[in-house]
Amino acid sequence: MSVTETRPSGASEPPRPPDGFERKRSKLPLILLGLIVLAAFVAVGFKMFTKSVAYYRTPTEVIAQRGVHVRLSGTVVPGTIVTDTAAGTVTFDVTDNTTDVTVVYTGPKPDTLQDGGEAVAEGALGADGRFAADTLFAKCPSKFQTQDEQPAQQAQP
Repeated sequence: MSVTETRPSGASEPPRPPDGFERKRSKLPLILLGLIVLAAFVAVGFKMFTKSVAYYRTPTEVIAQRGVHVRLSGTVVPGTIVTDTAAGTVTFDVTDNTTDVTVVYTGPKPDTLQDGGEAVAEGALGADGRFAADTLFAKCPSKFQTQDEQPAQQAQP
């Protein structure tokens, strides 16, 4: 049994290229598309990274950068934490043992914000010399203690 093709009369078979001369699809458009997509991902990633990076600045460095949005880090000066519940603000001073900067934060006081503790605030130093923080973090102590241990260690010199 042989299979025969039936073609309409007068129809001829399309010409075939000689062996070794078959036309191959070009890979250039796919390569270019891949490079464009890769470049877009790199550009978006770089933009997001540079926008989210805010290095810690000391109070001494912040004094020289008025009006610039920075992340301020320092030690809370003992006795300076003032919470105004009516205005919803927390005001305190941070120091790097050279310069003190007053920080004003509108929002709830973090539970871990304490005298002598480390505080990190994101914001800008205003013309009045006060640091207006829009984000406030209080670093947790590196050693956790129970309530009974704290007074005993504070009593020792």
